[in-house]
Amino acid sequence: MGVPDEKVDCIVIGAGVVGLAIARRLALEGREVLVVEAEDSPGLGTSSRNSEVIHAGIYYPKGSLKAQLCVEGKNALYRYCEARGIPHKRIGKLIVAASDAELPILEGIRTKAADNGVADLEMLSRADVERLEPE
Repeated sequence: MGVPDEKVDCIVIGAGVVGLAIARRLALEGREVLVVEAEDSPGLGTSSRNSEVIHAGIYYPKGSLKAQLCVEGKNALYRYCEARGIPHKRIGKLIVAASDAELPILEGIRTKAADNGVADLEMLSRADVERLEPE
């Protein structure tokens, strides 16, 4: 069996969300890209089991690369969706204290988030949460 007379510039292993994003970027730059995936179709590996949460940078140390990339990535993702008319919701995330003893932990998360430039956090009462999620 002969070798095809085709040229591939890049091989991306994995057709999950990250692999496909990388392959797209490379293709838009004019490269010939081959995506190799072990599953039967794209997105069936780790990408199919994600929590669908956009990480906002609320848990990482102030000024860390992880915090910076989370904040920039979140903003870039929303801009990308808006520019292309991709339906999405900014539904937020509830981080719940199970007891009064855990309230300082929530305050620590809020402080760390503010240090990283995440400004859209708010403390909710039990009644506020029950209005948002009655179940």
